[in-house]
Amino acid sequence: MRSSLLIMTMALGAGLSGCTPPPPAPAAIETPAGVAPLAQAGIQMREVAEDAKRPGATTLKDRDGNALSLIEPAFITTADIASVAVGTDGHTGHGTLILRFTDAAAPRILAATEARVAKRVAFTVGDQVLNVAVIAGPFAQSMQVSGLDSTEEAHRLYREITGKAP
Repeated sequence: MRSSLLIMTMALGAGLSGCTPPPPAPAAIETPAGVAPLAQAGIQMREVAEDAKRPGATTLKDRDGNALSLIEPAFITTADIASVAVGTDGHTGHGTLILRFTDAAAPRILAATEARVAKRVAFTVGDQVLNVAVIAGPFAQSMQVSGLDSTEEAHRLYREITGKAP
């Protein structure tokens, strides 16, 4: 696949300690607070069905033209997002989108992502599949969408989602 989605957990709190120190925080965390998305932005995150003929699934094409069956309902929608900001991927230098979730949605998103660790999910805006990734760990407060083709693409998506220039 041409691009990938990186979902980063931010502000999960203590309790997930390990034997090694955590990696340094990406620069994208220090971006401005962001802007609320437009109500009609059509942001969704759905699990990808392993069975392409799953009843009730929505079929969309990924960026490479491959059909994806997406399980309904979405576990993240536009209504769950408090703000959107543009950041920078520390590895590629390309633009990213940083989504911060509402306090009301955070517990539900945490439960949904805990249940989907190691499963493929698709991040969509309207009928456009931006990326497909495997959830590496649960998150609740925010996430970062990276793997976009360019900073210009991140800016275009930001304008589409918020109606404002970055």
